[in-house]
Amino acid sequence: MSTFNSQGTAHADAPTPAAAPYPVAPASKGNGWGIAALVLGIVAVVFSFIPVMGVVAFILGPLAVLFGIIGATRKFTKKGAAIAGLVLGILSIAIAAIWMAVLSAAVSSADKALNSEHKVEYVVTTNGKASVSYWTSGGSSNEDVTTAWKKEQTVKNSDFVSLVVTGDYSNAAAAVGCEILFDGKSISKNSGTGQGAMASCSGSGLGANKK
Repeated sequence: MSTFNSQGTAHADAPTPAAAPYPVAPASKGNGWGIAALVLGIVAVVFSFIPVMGVVAFILGPLAVLFGIIGATRKFTKKGAAIAGLVLGILSIAIAAIWMAVLSAAVSSADKALNSEHKVEYVVTTNGKASVSYWTSGGSSNEDVTTAWKKEQTVKNSDFVSLVVTGDYSNAAAAVGCEILFDGKSISKNSGTGQGAMASCSGSGLGANKK
């Protein structure tokens, strides 16, 4: 249809723009927070499986979770990487916590085994004069004996104990013997005869319970 202007000249009506059938959603954009969360989550999981080094997961894991939450809540962005990073961050923290508990229990058990207190007994036999040297918590100690001799003391499981008995050099028929008992179990035994006879015993409580 044509219309006329004030000069009487006809012109065509301007076309009416066609209306869009439905609103167009904004295109999804990249998600830097999500990518960062995914990278941190992967690294945290790798470190979480390594004993001792798993402590790194306690730093990177929470960061992956934080970045994952931020990335997952941003509008008009891809959220797959953010969610994956979030899950990996939580997983790394859980794995690292399990390893930490296992290592803590192992260290506690080892410390208890090494520092538990036990009774050690030194036993010496001799048919005459002899000199005895034995370990104590304060160092070595010496005694002169003429007959069978015993000594008890409390030691730690990891303590290395020793006992040395030397016969009289003037006695050609000297006979000496030594034995160390750890909680009643013999861990070392020896003997010697003749002029200047000597017997030496040593050991520790480690492994004594297996004998």
